[in-house]
Amino acid sequence: MIRRLFTALLTVAALVTVPQASGEPASRPAHTVSYDHYSWQVDGKRVFLWSGEFHYFRLPSPELWRDILEKIRAGGFNGVSLYFDWAYHSPAPGVYDFTGVRDIDRLLRLTEELGLYAVVRPGPYINAEVSGGGFPAWLKQVPGRGRSSDPGYTAAYRDWLGHVNPIIARHQVTRGGSVIAYNVENEYAVNTSADYMIDLQDQARAAGITVPITHNACCDAASWSSSWGSGPGAVQIPGVDDYPQSFECQTPDIWGPWGEGVTERLRDDAPVYAAEYQAGAIDLNRAGYAGCRALTGPSYMKFFQKNNLITSGATAHSF
Repeated sequence: MIRRLFTALLTVAALVTVPQASGEPASRPAHTVSYDHYSWQVDGKRVFLWSGEFHYFRLPSPELWRDILEKIRAGGFNGVSLYFDWAYHSPAPGVYDFTGVRDIDRLLRLTEELGLYAVVRPGPYINAEVSGGGFPAWLKQVPGRGRSSDPGYTAAYRDWLGHVNPIIARHQVTRGGSVIAYNVENEYAVNTSADYMIDLQDQARAAGITVPITHNACCDAASWSSSWGSGPGAVQIPGVDDYPQSFECQTPDIWGPWGEGVTERLRDDAPVYAAEYQAGAIDLNRAGYAGCRALTGPSYMKFFQKNNLITSGATAHSF
């Protein structure tokens, strides 16, 4: 067992690569991004993606973004997962702000300078435990159901993507930047529409997104995930959300109430992708920080994360 573990860890170490720091867009070399059954690849070299989540809209200080990203890199990560919050950028229909604390172009330049791959998640719905899942308040006045193909909602989200996608596109690895994956929607497990998922991907491709498109599944979305092999709305690399410890911070010694935390392979021609793997907890029962730290602390990480890495064969994680 020790020999197998050691061999597996050596294999992982050999797979780890990071993007190189780059200059201005005109001087950046373009790279190819591909994937197969085993992993992402950049210029034919395998990439082991070990990513942490950062919500810039929860830290409205661009001067501190670098500090956080440097700590992510210093902590051993080679990637960062970034939600882009529609509501944060659009206070009114047709009005968009990407300046100051909302300057995602600056944020993505920082990931490039620090040598971090970026997994971008522009929604339109992002969840992220933010009000309305990142939908702007004015969307309530738009006729039609959200997260559907209703005309009113479609026009609204196309306008959002029409503004954010071009920013993302110019920061892709394929243009010498940091963006290695593009996540459409978020945990799309209810009121699902293949046409909606198709259009989200069409909007991305039309804006010049060339990196693999992903999605993160959760919440017993078996009927939807089964279509990802070849059905309408299929993404290239489907990912899975795993929160094995749930959020019971008052009982940190009970392990795995939500499962073994072994990420499921959803497509045979794509790598196993742990799109959201638990690294913390919401304190639903007000147990306090100490209980939540214990729930997802070093013992949890050593067992669950290492077990998932070896047992599932996942070569891409985002925590």
